[in-house]
Amino acid sequence: MRITGLASGMDIDSIVEKLMQAERAPLDKLEQQKQTYEWTRDAYRDVNTKLQTFDTYIADNLLLKSFNTKTATSSISALVDATATGSATGTLTIDGVSQLATAARKIGTQVNATANTKLSDLGITGNGYFELKAIKADGTMPTEATKIEYSDSMTVSQLISKINSSAAGVTALFENGRLSISAKNTGDNKAGAEVELYNDGQDVFGKLGFANNNGVLADNGTNAIFQINGIATERASNKFSISGYSVTLKSTFNSLQTIANKYEAAQTELTNAEATLMSKEQSLENALEAYYGNGATETPSYTTAHNNAYVAAFGNTLSLSQQESYNKLGSAFWKKLSEAEIELITTNASNLKSAIEASDYTNLKSLSDDKIETLSKLSEAEINAFQLHANYQVYGTKLKDFDADTINAIQNFAFDSDDELSKIHEDIKNNPDFSDEVKDVLTSLNKEDLTNLLSTSPATLAIYQQKAQADDLKSKYNSLGDSFFNGLSPEAITVISNIDFTQENAISSIADETLRNELNKLNENQIKALDSLSADQLTKFKDLAEQNIKRSNYTKANSELNAAQTRLANAQNTFDTAKADAQNAGILNGDGTINNDAVNAVGTENPVTLTSTTNIDEIVDKIKDFVKTYNGLITELNNLTKEQKYRDYQPLTKAQREELDEKEIEKWEEKAKSCLLRSDSNLREGISNMRALVYQSNPAVSNPKFNTLFSIGITTTKNYNDGGTLEIDEDKLRKALEEDPDAVTALFTNNGKKEDKVLENGVEKTVDSRGYLQKLRDTMTNMKNKIEKKAGRATMTENQYTLGKTLRDLEKRINTWTDKLKTIEDRYWKQFTAMEKAINKANMQASLFMPQY
Repeated sequence: MRITGLASGMDIDSIVEKLMQAERAPLDKLEQQKQTYEWTRDAYRDVNTKLQTFDTYIADNLLLKSFNTKTATSSISALVDATATGSATGTLTIDGVSQLATAARKIGTQVNATANTKLSDLGITGNGYFELKAIKADGTMPTEATKIEYSDSMTVSQLISKINSSAAGVTALFENGRLSISAKNTGDNKAGAEVELYNDGQDVFGKLGFANNNGVLADNGTNAIFQINGIATERASNKFSISGYSVTLKSTFNSLQTIANKYEAAQTELTNAEATLMSKEQSLENALEAYYGNGATETPSYTTAHNNAYVAAFGNTLSLSQQESYNKLGSAFWKKLSEAEIELITTNASNLKSAIEASDYTNLKSLSDDKIETLSKLSEAEINAFQLHANYQVYGTKLKDFDADTINAIQNFAFDSDDELSKIHEDIKNNPDFSDEVKDVLTSLNKEDLTNLLSTSPATLAIYQQKAQADDLKSKYNSLGDSFFNGLSPEAITVISNIDFTQENAISSIADETLRNELNKLNENQIKALDSLSADQLTKFKDLAEQNIKRSNYTKANSELNAAQTRLANAQNTFDTAKADAQNAGILNGDGTINNDAVNAVGTENPVTLTSTTNIDEIVDKIKDFVKTYNGLITELNNLTKEQKYRDYQPLTKAQREELDEKEIEKWEEKAKSCLLRSDSNLREGISNMRALVYQSNPAVSNPKFNTLFSIGITTTKNYNDGGTLEIDEDKLRKALEEDPDAVTALFTNNGKKEDKVLENGVEKTVDSRGYLQKLRDTMTNMKNKIEKKAGRATMTENQYTLGKTLRDLEKRINTWTDKLKTIEDRYWKQFTAMEKAINKANMQASLFMPQY
């Protein structure tokens, strides 16, 4: 608090205030600049919000939903009904249905119990569980069974309720002392029963009237068998999708013809499956010989030659066979394995399971039998190697640059494990013995991993570095792949190892055209990886690639054989069912052929024809709504780039705000915010790119008559000032939809690629095959990204975008000026205070002389 003007009689407060108003002019200008930049940032972000809203509109209304709406018609809907998706094409003819799909069901014998009877009264004791598997909607069986727990205190009703509320896929019912079990889904499990019981559940179900049948609860489910477009086939459900139609079979008709055709098709499939199996058996035999050697009958996972090639290629790493054992138990297991547990494993290899059961090691007791068997085959040296590898994997390739100097620096680095992590990190950053790369690695670790690493012996750290370098080599190998290295000739290896890929035109100077073409296919990271490899390393990689490919051929042949065996089993089951149906229908001759006379003797009904038509009105409405929404966005963006500038309206200063009411401030700022994005390059470029898409053709559209928007009646308006808004020639659009709705749909929604290969007049070309909507979304995404670089988004910090950096700089300048003004104001007050003192002193002196006059 200052009391001034007592001596001079001047209004010092007012004088200083006016002086400071003049001094504040630069600060006011900075604050106005800051406000303008903040408004500009918000205006940009508002544009991005509009773009994102429109992008979501496109996704939700035109891409995720079917663009091409179609209606299906059935010639006899009482027999077969259908609906059509946008992808429905052509006409489907259901020639006949010999069997509808049904769900498997079994009913137990009657027992002396009611719904309220306790399980204990039925002779079930204690607590337990059983597991159920039931056929899924797609006709396959689940890989995992559903666990149902029970106790003897439960009632039958409670058990039934628990089964029904589980995810087992069955419906249980208990009435009048009898239990019924039904699969929720229809269909026939060719490989077994449709409802299966596991884990001693027979004790429970046996007491409820189900005889022991090796886990089979219900096995009488059937598939729908029908003939469609002349092809006899089957489905697990009466409702299925095919060629864009969702078909529902309601009744059987033309059964004999369908049974006959199904039998003949099953017979042919069985013959084909048998021939395929023979071919796949030969392929596997050849692959076995190539990988394992002549006369190989046993197939260990990896050969010695493969393991040796792998270790030779990468260095200090686990071999492929070792990795199988290591991964079977996982890195977490190996890390926490104690010395006592290792001793138990290595000294009881022959009876390891019994030794574990007699021990107190819960870590080992939780292991499955196959994992215990894996452990029993390992030596102490292998277990120690696995444990070291697990500890290394915490750090991985981060340690590849930890050379001898770095390891020595780590050993000489003093730290207190009780210190806060931030303190240890600070000490690391200030240590001159660590390179910047090493500092980055060490400071990226949490406290436990960091302290463990800093406490690791030099010898172990050296092994970690070797493993990290091995993993780095693996990543380089994987980036190029087996086929690349396997295709390298010795001459090519020599050429590659002598090339400096950093030199311009390094690849084009290679004389070997084949090698040059292969190298031109590589991206920048692949070239960088290749450039770091020596001739010796390339040769080792080639040796490994040969082994990998032999192994891959073997696993592929083995997989194909398994598939062929499954196909044959399914074909045999289908044939057996078809044969039984034909015999029951009385149309099978003794030699296994169909009695066509018996088939033709029975009258036939007309086949059911399914057709689809495009709902043109709905598509037109969708396009009109899209154009309306698009035009609204374009108009808003154009208005922003053409907005009038009110130069007399600058952002209000704090003093100016105090003189106005809220409405006046609102009106002022409305004009002050004008023209923030006038002629903005990002907006104008984005609008221009969006407008250009209207006239871009799409070679991926099958009908060249309709491969542009303007060819189907959608163009930009003739008025240039409209800025690229669209207009529709509805008659032209309807005509295009009537003539080729699929082409129009593809023009809008084709799920293509930005760089796709298509044939055009017999010549392969690289084109953008994406539909218009995908291109439009990509254009808007690019526009949003450019705006984000300039104006950021709410989750970004100021140093992550251009305007943010400008605002941060302005804030610093404002703070500097604020401090400077405070100093100036203090100086003024000191000066006026000195003046007051001087005047007061003069007045006192004058008062001394006044009495003398």
